[in-house]
Amino acid sequence: MTTIVNTIQGLPDLLELKAASSSEITDAELQLRVQFSAEYKQYLSNFGAIIADGIELTGISKSEHRNVIPVTKQEWGLNNNVPHSMYVIENVGIDGMIIWQDASGVIYQTYPNTQPKQIASSLNEYIIERKK
Repeated sequence: MTTIVNTIQGLPDLLELKAASSSEITDAELQLRVQFSAEYKQYLSNFGAIIADGIELTGISKSEHRNVIPVTKQEWGLNNNVPHSMYVIENVGIDGMIIWQDASGVIYQTYPNTQPKQIASSLNEYIIERKK
């Protein structure tokens, strides 16, 4: 099985930001009062945040629109149907579509004022499907 690190490294036109430290990751979890999945923590500790061909994942970043903390807080405020145990993986930028993850690693999709719908069992699976 391909790991999240290998999958991301294989993305075309990959631009990765500075890898996040364990204290930065813990601080983000505390600020959001969520637990990141082990897979998301692995992604953060290797890349910080990424932009690649058609994919722009949140992470630990100085850029507000790429940082998981302000992006998640904003999206929680816009959709009351999303449990505050989920955090934003990606704002797709199409029709208000937001991609979320929970502590177990499951990936969900929402549109404005809709319930989260499971679309992948992991971030790795989500990225592989997006590449197709």
